[in-house]
Amino acid sequence: MSLHGKRKEIYKYEAPWTVYAMNWSVRPDKRFRLALGSFVEEYNNKVQLVGLDEESSEFICRNTFDHPYPTTKLMWIPDTKGVYPDLLATSGDYLRVWRVGETETRLECLLNNNKNSDFCAPLTSFDWNEVDPYLLGTSSIDTTCTIWGLETGQVLGRVNLVSGHVKTQLIAHDKEPPV
Repeated sequence: MSLHGKRKEIYKYEAPWTVYAMNWSVRPDKRFRLALGSFVEEYNNKVQLVGLDEESSEFICRNTFDHPYPTTKLMWIPDTKGVYPDLLATSGDYLRVWRVGETETRLECLLNNNKNSDFCAPLTSFDWNEVDPYLLGTSSIDTTCTIWGLETGQVLGRVNLVSGHVKTQLIAHDKEPPV
């Protein structure tokens, strides 16, 4: 807080690389938390989780982890009540779902609908379903839209496993060329 008890009106945070994607967390227990995705023109990119330090009124880095290729989009699970696992999804070559902990972030599942090929069509975007946060939709450069269902598995110790499956797949076709 400032000397007179007022909060800053504008906050600034400078990432160590060009920021390509970002998303606010809506969890009530994780106020003022952002996920930032890098844009580095090579395979090795980063995702950084930053949060407001309310004592210093500054955004600080809480966690950084590696991400293959730039994230085309990243989103926190739409959990306004704080009842779901603390998940972050990222897109790029595949859809990845990460579990965020206090000290580490780990990959929970990698979702790819091209199981029979060495080629993967990069994902251009995705979105969480706000009514049912266990559903995500992706769009890819090959005109495919896929609806994914996340499933929470059995509790093993203190860890809930997360996996996913294709619920629906739509393919948009280009117009027929004129004859």
